[in-house]
Amino acid sequence: MNKLYDVIIVGGGNAALCSAISASDNGAKKVLLIDKASKKDTGGNSRYTTGSIRFCYKGFGDLKKIIPNLSNKNIDFGSYSTSAYLADMQRVTNGKTDPVLSKLLVNNSFETVLWMKRKGLKFTPIYSRQSYKVNGKIKFWGGLTAEVDGEGPALINSLTRIAKKQKIEIRYGCAAKKIIYENNLVKGVEVLENNKINNIYSKSLILACGGFEANPEMRTRYLGPGWEMAKVRGTKHNTGDGLKMAMDIGAVPYGNWSGCHAVFHDMNGPEFSDLKISNRYRKISYAFGIIINAN
Repeated sequence: MNKLYDVIIVGGGNAALCSAISASDNGAKKVLLIDKASKKDTGGNSRYTTGSIRFCYKGFGDLKKIIPNLSNKNIDFGSYSTSAYLADMQRVTNGKTDPVLSKLLVNNSFETVLWMKRKGLKFTPIYSRQSYKVNGKIKFWGGLTAEVDGEGPALINSLTRIAKKQKIEIRYGCAAKKIIYENNLVKGVEVLENNKINNIYSKSLILACGGFEANPEMRTRYLGPGWEMAKVRGTKHNTGDGLKMAMDIGAVPYGNWSGCHAVFHDMNGPEFSDLKISNRYRKISYAFGIIINAN
């Protein structure tokens, strides 16, 4: 008889690992995380980031709960209110952010990062990019104040260690292909693993496997002609698998699929981010420069 899991999580980045750990914390005994990437390439886009996380805080006292050895000598960390966070969400989405989901995100942001800290992640202030000196005093700006010490790789490695410590099963090279959907109920997921198709059954299924930015066909369909030529800052594995599987069983597309975050990129850079070059997005993209036609 096939093993029945309490929860299966599809994905390998920050969202997937935190979902698995949280499920375990909240009573799930049999938790499985599957990632189509190899163990070497796991981590989704999270591995390529600086590990910075935006959250609300009232001032130095809140930040010290996240970073215990923090000092505010000649430093103004400021604050980041829920209203400021919500206003930023409205601004960057041109008012299209979902009001219910954005409030859920914002109102739980501090407690979420505090939970991550209590689980064992170490955070540090973002001095290099989010602060500047005014009259001899360092001032932080923009509401983005802390990142994981060691950036994206440390974020993924730390969460993976925590997951394994909590006896969460992780399978790499295990690609979800189809949601098992019977009698209007999700029963599990069909996977391709070791060149074989298998069914894995569970009481709950969480899709935390990213967007479609690494899929040229979906980029062209939703963003428009020419987007098949774009280079991807991040993993090659975010090909919209979870979105397609959900829509195949009747999920309705929601939100703004015709917009994205894009920046300048070296035309001679790799098609996807390469961990051999750097884990950092910013090493292969530049916000300032001179742009000329290739011809």
